[in-house]
Amino acid sequence: MNTQKTDTKQKTKTYKKYTIDFTAPLSNKLLTLESVSKYLELNMKINGLKGKLGDSIKINISDKNSILIQVESTLEFSKKYIKYLTKKYLKKEGIEKYMTINANTPSGYIVKIIKKNEA
Repeated sequence: MNTQKTDTKQKTKTYKKYTIDFTAPLSNKLLTLESVSKYLELNMKINGLKGKLGDSIKINISDKNSILIQVESTLEFSKKYIKYLTKKYLKKEGIEKYMTINANTPSGYIVKIIKKNEA
């Protein structure tokens, strides 16, 4: 007789971590990380509700060098949505013409200042 073993695995919450690097804008004092993280918290939609992140999404400012914002999610969450909200923030501040958002790692973005000769 074949006996089947049932594996009882505990469901662990899988976190997806995304980072946004604001080295260039912070060095030129164009924005603050607190205002960006507050904007992301207030404007991020989860299950159709704006600003109600609950325990599923956490937005942190990294402590080691204070140039990164980390977004941790336990839900299905798109990296493009973070880019979209960051672009909306730059547009709201009126500095979207002078900055670009590029992917620097598979799980992160970097905000760069456009040089004058490139524009």
